[in-house]
Order: sequence, then C-alpha cells, then structure tokens
Amino acid sequence: MPHYPALFALAHEPLICVDSEGRIAALNQPAAQLLESTSAKLVGVSLSDQVHPEERERVSAGMTRAAGEDGSVVELACRLRCAGASYRAVVLRCGRDAALDPSLGQLVVAVRELTDLDELRQQRDDARRRLAAVFETMHDIVFTTDEHGVLNGVNRVPAGLTVAETIGTPMLAFAAPEEQGPMRARYDEVRETGKLIAYETVAMYPDGRKENYASRLGPIMDGDRSIGVVLITRNVTQERQAEEAKRYAEQQLRDYMQQLERSNRELERFASVASHDLQEPLRKIQAFSDRLRDKFEAELAETGRDYLERIRNAAKRMQDLINDLLMFSRISAKEQAYAKVNLGKIAKSVLSDLEVRIEENEAEVKIGELPVIEADPVHMRQLLQNMIGNALKFTRPDVKPVVEVTSEPVPPAERGPDDPEMVKLHVSDNGIGIEPRHHDRIFSIFERLHGRGKYEGTGVGLAVCRKIVEQHRGYIKVASVPGEGTTFTIVLPVRQPERSQRT
Repeated sequence: MPHYPALFALAHEPLICVDSEGRIAALNQPAAQLLESTSAKLVGVSLSDQVHPEERERVSAGMTRAAGEDGSVVELACRLRCAGASYRAVVLRCGRDAALDPSLGQLVVAVRELTDLDELRQQRDDARRRLAAVFETMHDIVFTTDEHGVLNGVNRVPAGLTVAETIGTPMLAFAAPEEQGPMRARYDEVRETGKLIAYETVAMYPDGRKENYASRLGPIMDGDRSIGVVLITRNVTQERQAEEAKRYAEQQLRDYMQQLERSNRELERFASVASHDLQEPLRKIQAFSDRLRDKFEAELAETGRDYLERIRNAAKRMQDLINDLLMFSRISAKEQAYAKVNLGKIAKSVLSDLEVRIEENEAEVKIGELPVIEADPVHMRQLLQNMIGNALKFTRPDVKPVVEVTSEPVPPAERGPDDPEMVKLHVSDNGIGIEPRHHDRIFSIFERLHGRGKYEGTGVGLAVCRKIVEQHRGYIKVASVPGEGTTFTIVLPVRQPERSQRT
C-alpha cells in the first residue's frame, strides 16, 4: 500500500476504502475479521452488496453524499453481511479524503460494530426523537414539572402567556384560588400513588382571566421514584359556553312548550265549555221555530215562511258548527287508546256509513290493501270517514266520482336512521282539485274555499284529520291539479312508542 500503510496495519478499528464505483478497494485485517472473510475475497466487491437489502438504498445514498465535494462526514446505521449469510449491526462513518491514494479509492469507511448497549442507546435516542415529535405536534398543551412541582417543560404556552412566564413557575400558580386545594391534592396523589388522574379545572391567568381546562395528570418515574409530573390539558372554555347556551336554549324551549300546551288546553277547554253553553239557547231557537212552523205556517205570508226557513237553516248550521267544534276539542282532550287496528276493515265500515251518499253521487270507491297499524280505532275511523267524505263532496259535474284508498310502506331511504317503520295512505279522487296556494290553508279550522251554497260543510273536517294524524306522530300532505283531482297522503308509524317514551 503506497499510502497510509501504517494506518491500515495498526488501526484496531475496521477500515474500508471504497472506489468511485462503490466497490471495496482495500480493507484492513479488523475489517476482514468483522466480515468473517479475507481481503483477497472482498476487494472488488460492491460494499452495498454487503448491506442488508432493506437498508441498501439508504446506505448507497448516504455514501454518495459523503463522496461529494463538501467533505461532509455521514454516519449510517445498518447491517453488514458476514460469512454464512448472517448480519451484524454496525455504524458506518463515511468520509472523503482528497489526499487519499487513488489506489485506495475515494471514501474511507470506519466501521463500528454495535453492542447491545449501543442498540439500547440507539433505541433510546429514537424513542426520544419520536416523543419529541409527538410533544411538538400535539394540539393539547403539555407541561412537565420537576419533583418540586415547578414547570420545566412545555410544548406550547397558552394564549396570553410567554415561555418566560411559564418555565420556572410553580404549577399551582396557574390554578384559580378555589382550585388551589383540589389541585394540590391531585398533585400529591399522583406523586404518591403513581396513578393517572383525569379532571376538569379552572385556570387563572396573570391578568385575572379564568378559563376552563380538561386535564390529565400523571407521574414522571425514575425507576420506582417519582421525579415530577406531566400535565396534558386542553382549553374547553368555548365548549362549555356552547353547552351552557344549549342548556339555556333547551330550557327556554321547554318553558315555551309548556306555555303553549297550557294555552292549548285552555283554548280547548274554552271551546268545549262555550260549545256546551251555546247548545241550550240554540235548542230553544230550534224548538220554537219548529213549533212556529207546525202551528202557524198556514197563517204566515210567503215572506214570513221564508224568514222562518232562514231561521231554521241558520240554526242547523250553528248546530253543525258546535258539533264539529266539540269533536275537535274532544280529539285534543282524549287520551289515545292505542291498539292493533285493521285499516281495511275500518275503511269498509266507513263505506257502509257513506252508502247513501255514494249512491246519490253514483260514485265508485276503491279500497286497496290497507295495513294493520297501532292506533286509536275511533280516531282512525274518523280520519277515513272525513277523507273519503271530502272526496265525495268536491266532485265535478258530469264526471263520475272515483275515489281510491291505497297504501304503501315508507322505504328506508326516505326515513332517518332513528325513525320508526312508517306507512303511507293515499286517498285520491278525480274531483275539482285545489289551487296550490290553498294547500296549507285547507288544514286550518273553519277554513272554507267555497261558498255555503255550493258545497256543504263547516271547514273543520281537514283540521280534525291533521290533528288526528299529528297525535299519532305522523303527518299529512296534499298534491292536487285543479280541474283533475286531489291526492291526500297520510304518513303514520306502524307502531306507537311506549307510554314512557311519548312526549
């Protein structure tokens, strides 16, 4: 060896020289022994081929950097292959020497075999690097203290503070006065027991401002001895304010609903009482007008008989209004008696009641397959009677009335994940139809779209239907084409919730 012969001969550390192609140009005896081979066998072999396949690309890139002109030294931890296909964990320290004899190559690689202690140190350093990365990237604020409870580390300081105000300050200094005692007790418990404690507290800033923090406190151990604590904390002030605002809004809503229910009960009670009180004078009007007609009709002139008939018709309309108002108030006051209800049987019973009207109108009523649901039987009968009766009432002249009652299940795609199983009832007719601008109005009590002389009724029927449907936790909607017909769709749950779940 024309250059550095003494270095290679005397060095205890394994040394390898690598040429510009990455091949071993020379190596000393310790290096040959480490690789369990001889110089004659190793010279000319690519050093990268001796590296474990998983690390080969990384080591080649590192050696390329070391061969650059900046003269940097690169350390590479890897595994080198020895005889028998075994590997040894080593650290390669690679450097370029411009004065190196060209016959010895471009790079000098010093090889140090890693012992168990080296590996443990490397694992420790790697763990520290990983922990530091986690420490720096956490959204939460992380404090550490010494064994006296003085802050000695923080990944980021809360808004309004500086590192200088934080490091070296006792941890308890940031607790609000009312939290000093509980915080000291938590700190002592963690130091004495080694337990991890989760809690929520109020922190006080130097300017007197207070904020809520959700925290976890744990020990820092050195063997069996606690040498400090670590505090991981998160500012939850906005969350708590939002929760408080939500609770306040919910309480306001509950109060409003209670007032609304109270007002509704009072209105319903008033309607019931008023209706009953109106019955007596109305009965007298009807009774005396009947007597007047029976005893003195012949003595009355034509104008008198016309006036008398008007009185009797007005009294009948008043009686119908009172009866409908009473029915509306009873629906609100009645406790629903839920049972299994066969809507098909109820529909057929309703047709029997409406038989005379159906014959008079020469109408055709088709009842499809209707489901069995859990409902109030009396209310379901009232619902179907009102719906079919309405369809028979608002017919077109010279067009045979056709009414169809059908049903279908509500598909899962149209229900929410927590919604119960539902069914749709469709009541369709080929009558006069309803203008779109009136679709909401028709469900209000005493609303009439037509004069009394054209279509009978009080304007209560559809209001009753909507109230029945809503009390069964469903809804009703209408689709109509003026001059062609109307379809009412009623959506009802198949089963009603348990009494304890009803609101």
